[in-house]
Amino acid sequence: MSPWSVLAAAMIAGTAVSAIGQAYPTLAPYIRADLGLSLAAVGLLNTFIYLGTMLGALPAGWLTDRLGSRTLLIAGALAAALLAILIALLSHTPSSFVPLLVLVGLVVASSTPAGSQAVAQSFPPQRRGLVIGLRQMAVPLGGTLAAAIFPAVAHSLNWRWASGVAALLGVLAAWVASRLYYEPLPPNSSPHLPKPPFRQILRERDILLAAVAGVTLPTGQFVMITYLILFLKERFGLPELTGAALLTAAQFAGALSRVAWSWLSDHTGGARRPLLVLMVGLAGLSALVLAWLPTGTPLWAKVALVVLYGATALGWQGLHFSLLTELSPPGLEGQVVGFGLVFTSIGIALAPPLFGLLVELSGSYGLGWVAQAAVFGVGATLLWNVREKPRSRLKPDRS
Repeated sequence: MSPWSVLAAAMIAGTAVSAIGQAYPTLAPYIRADLGLSLAAVGLLNTFIYLGTMLGALPAGWLTDRLGSRTLLIAGALAAALLAILIALLSHTPSSFVPLLVLVGLVVASSTPAGSQAVAQSFPPQRRGLVIGLRQMAVPLGGTLAAAIFPAVAHSLNWRWASGVAALLGVLAAWVASRLYYEPLPPNSSPHLPKPPFRQILRERDILLAAVAGVTLPTGQFVMITYLILFLKERFGLPELTGAALLTAAQFAGALSRVAWSWLSDHTGGARRPLLVLMVGLAGLSALVLAWLPTGTPLWAKVALVVLYGATALGWQGLHFSLLTELSPPGLEGQVVGFGLVFTSIGIALAPPLFGLLVELSGSYGLGWVAQAAVFGVGATLLWNVREKPRSRLKPDRS
């Protein structure tokens, strides 16, 4: 089995699961009108999804280390498809919608540990940043599909039909992944040696710093997914479909930048931390510009700024999960990535409603974007204090 087919399977399954996970924040204007949600309640769409992801991250890492990444990738895509159908059929009130969003989050948690382990075990260390970056393209590619397809379907029909289209994507992705990734990889560590206990992770200073920094890293991405269309409409008067086009462009820029940043780290000595700090700093500067952007700014300038923000605020995952994988004790890669996913899920869950609350209290999006820049500053500081392993100490892969 070619390692590139494993990468393709991980990307396809991850993209579909990501599209379903991001579908409902992307459909926020339509869901808000149908269910009568406030602006702060719109932010809770992400909160409930990533509450589920936070709860499911460690079990997903544990299952990945024990059942194999292929099983988790395929089962996750099918489960996400089933939930998308149930949401379309059963969500007629907020109280019926919320439990299903939490379950979506539980399923979303399966994709990152399984995909990261699959590609990390299939490629040598000198390519690891690039291939994990490629795998992590699945998240913004899923967001790109969500922004490009689902609002258009909701505009023509309604958001429930858009949820049905998301389910179809999940089923197709599971089938394609099962054809490409046709046998599970053996465990990374020898079957005759016991795996180290999970508590060893809690004694690793650098894993803890990198994981806690993960609270800050996804906040800009999911604030943008949830509020960019509303921000552009309410601040600049842009129609929803124009805002969706800009969101699509930002997601696509984020997808490409994950690969670019990861490739650059592989070709500059393999260090992940310095580029992560640089990227997060640039994302903070972009957020500050959004806070002070005049209402008369021409459309081309808005497009350029949103794309730059996407290329930085959305480009972190490949480097972050490469860093966590390389800091991991042998045999705990899935659980370390799952541990990191707990913290990123906390950031994703908290950021959109807090951003919405700040906007509602201040009556302006400016304060929200300034707060976002400050969060990025905290993340850059934590990452700066991480000590990476020298390349000579990274364990070789089977390939």
